[in-house]
Amino acid sequence: MSRAEVTLPAAVNSVPTARHFIESILSGWGLQELAWNATLIVSELASNAALHARGQEFRVQISTEADGVRLEVSDGSLRLPQQRSYSESATTGRGLRLVADLSSEWGVTPSPDGKTIWVLLRSEGGAGGGHEDVDVDVLLTAYDDNVIPLQDKGAASNAAVHTVDADRRAAA
Repeated sequence: MSRAEVTLPAAVNSVPTARHFIESILSGWGLQELAWNATLIVSELASNAALHARGQEFRVQISTEADGVRLEVSDGSLRLPQQRSYSESATTGRGLRLVADLSSEWGVTPSPDGKTIWVLLRSEGGAGGGHEDVDVDVLLTAYDDNVIPLQDKGAASNAAVHTVDADRRAAA
């Protein structure tokens, strides 16, 4: 299993660095088909960490899985993320839905000093693999700000937070 991580200052200007880090690691591992979704997801999660997390820094980690990659963003905030409903003119509030739509699974693992948001992306043919078949216009029109869909891919929701089992984390 391959693994890479970077710790960045909790500042908005760290977001492009996080995105470039993920893109270069995936390219080096020969997993370019996951780069589009992974960089979109890390942009959202790193932005949230920079804007909302407590502390001076956040950590971005990526590791290979049997059929894809696991992406993690850890920060010092104990507050768990929640999808919210915003007006049509709102410029924020759609990020967690984007994460859910682009990933195979995602969730949150709380810790005594913060939390880790994790995302699984599958290679070739799995959910979250590549972007060639994505119709961006259809995807954007699917984002009705007045409806928050139930999560069905292991995603965290307002009602439940899915955590990673300790044995799986130890094996990773």
